[in-house]
Amino acid sequence: MRPGLASVPPLVALVGVAGLLMLVPALKAALDGQASLARDFFYWALICLALASFVAIALAGQKGGARGQGPFPLLAAVYLLLPAVMALPLAEALPQMRLVDAWFEMISSFTTTGASLIELPRRVPEAIHLWRGMAGWLGGLFIVSAATALLAPLRLGGFEMLRRHPGTVARGGANGPGARLLAHGAVVLPAFAGLTLALWLILTLLGVPGFDALMQAMAVLSTSGILPRETLGNVGLAPEIAIFAFLCIALSRRFLPGHGARHRPLLRDPELWTALVLVALVTLFVVARHWAGAFEAREGENLPAMGRAAWGAAFTALSFLTTTGFVDQDWIASRAWSGLTPPGLVLMSMALLGGGVATTAGGIKLIRLYALGRLSRFELMRMIYPSMVIGGNEYDRFLATSAARSAWLFAMVFALTSVVVVALLLFSGMSLETAMIFGVAALTNCGQLVQVAGDLPLYWVLLSDPARLVLAVAMILGRLEILVLLAAILDRSRRM
Repeated sequence: MRPGLASVPPLVALVGVAGLLMLVPALKAALDGQASLARDFFYWALICLALASFVAIALAGQKGGARGQGPFPLLAAVYLLLPAVMALPLAEALPQMRLVDAWFEMISSFTTTGASLIELPRRVPEAIHLWRGMAGWLGGLFIVSAATALLAPLRLGGFEMLRRHPGTVARGGANGPGARLLAHGAVVLPAFAGLTLALWLILTLLGVPGFDALMQAMAVLSTSGILPRETLGNVGLAPEIAIFAFLCIALSRRFLPGHGARHRPLLRDPELWTALVLVALVTLFVVARHWAGAFEAREGENLPAMGRAAWGAAFTALSFLTTTGFVDQDWIASRAWSGLTPPGLVLMSMALLGGGVATTAGGIKLIRLYALGRLSRFELMRMIYPSMVIGGNEYDRFLATSAARSAWLFAMVFALTSVVVVALLLFSGMSLETAMIFGVAALTNCGQLVQVAGDLPLYWVLLSDPARLVLAVAMILGRLEILVLLAAILDRSRRM
């Protein structure tokens, strides 16, 4: 990386990148004949680019000023200030949306939560949806880069489950967090953009309209689930298979470059095997439940309907496991076959478990579930053989001991944080069930969960301002993982 670029603060560089990206919806609005909307994005793009350039020039003479600082101020500044910058053209383009509402919308997009305050998406210009999707895509790229550049050297964000010795994951320790972030971003960007382009082309060749294909490709790679309409709709079986395949990228960090050594073959990756077992169990449970209901309604022998229900369950389960939040049409149509409502609580459980470490997925993460499963297995075996010694290689023993204890600690911190968020939402006037659904959706970065988890769909636009503020903070905590904040608090308390 060039020294001049490495000296630019990451927040300033991201503001400049946001300014460049604003030119894309400006061009889209101009092509759609919406001159006023195009001017809004174009003018704010110029302002952001000019502001970023002036600040970068002003700071060009400083050397090593931020090298001694940790990554936590940088992450906090990015997730609080960058969405505010990205909200400026959105608030001006939509008169009915206040600046604070646009800030919430951009925090939701940048954290890849996908919780939208837009009440009728079909009535909103496509350029607005394109900007939301690009904000989510940029947020996905940022968290993948920040995971390896900032969290991995500190053994946080799930990396404490991957290496026994902390020194094996730290790269570029002599540089500051900003330089490491830019360096890792330059490594991840080609693969991330290439996969997005590949899925866009595949969906277009399979018959999906070009704009919808682009939005779906960005929503899948970033796991934001941001679409120009309420649901994915009936896109067809072949595009769904392509989306299903690309969703698997969010199950393991090993699909993207720059994520450390690969100590075992991909087919033996514990995250992939855990995801396979979870999706299979959910599919069997949902199909068996619907088949029991269809048997009572004398529809149990309808094999095509059973096959569609199985595919809908598998696709929707994987989508919520990666916290993307796509709901397959067959998942909804299975109610007509069985007469039963699809189990939304199952999808909430899948979103809580989350995807792979150092991916765009939220949740607790699959590797932690795998470690807890191994620990449970060995503890049950010890009840029969008290003197048993844990076998396997060094990493397997590490997963069943120290890593499992770290996973249990994170699960408890996650549960306590969920209780605090739900309590604050209760004070804002919500019912207990509604507060639990919104709290889990925010902490797992799966905003679409509120539409399927309860008996009736819930909507983010109906929330009060205090509830939106609580949930915006919960989205950031869920995106960065709670242990990052806990480590920052403990580190600050030790220095005082």
